[in-house]
Amino acid sequence: MATLLVALVGVMGTLLAPLTTAWVSSRVRLQEFDLQQRASAAARQEESAAADLERRRAAYIALNGSARQWRILLMEDVNALRAGGNAGEHTEQARQAFQADFAQAQMLVPDYVLDAANRVRIALAEARKRLDRQAASSNSEGEGTWQDLHGYVLDIWDVITDMQAAMRKDLGVGSGLPVPSERSEAYRASS
Repeated sequence: MATLLVALVGVMGTLLAPLTTAWVSSRVRLQEFDLQQRASAAARQEESAAADLERRRAAYIALNGSARQWRILLMEDVNALRAGGNAGEHTEQARQAFQADFAQAQMLVPDYVLDAANRVRIALAEARKRLDRQAASSNSEGEGTWQDLHGYVLDIWDVITDMQAAMRKDLGVGSGLPVPSERSEAYRASS
């Protein structure tokens, strides 16, 4: 009986060895495939996040540049009209460039950055309205109104630096607070 049992175990072992080996091999291949899938998904996710960050960075550069350009041209128009000259022709192009950059940013940026950019848009549009009203009034309201308009356009810099801070925070390169040197009192005094 013992001999028969030993022989049976030996035959079973011989018959089951290839099946066990095949099962173990299949299991290892399945685990390797699963690891490859996970690694591939993680790589795709990293690539997607990097591409998204790059798209936002490009949108921020364009939006920041066009906001600054529009503000500079508005300031030049204030100074030109105040001196009795004419407004520059490039201000409308700067406005349109900013609006195009803002429209693109609306589809890419987080809400807190969009809110900051919208405050810049509103402030610049209000400055343009005030400038148009002041130019149409033919200086009838006096120097004080020009000074108020000049101060308003100058103060837009604060709104722009708030937007820049939000953008930098989203990109992971800033704290979310405006850079102190951007709000220099020396800058205000010289303008």
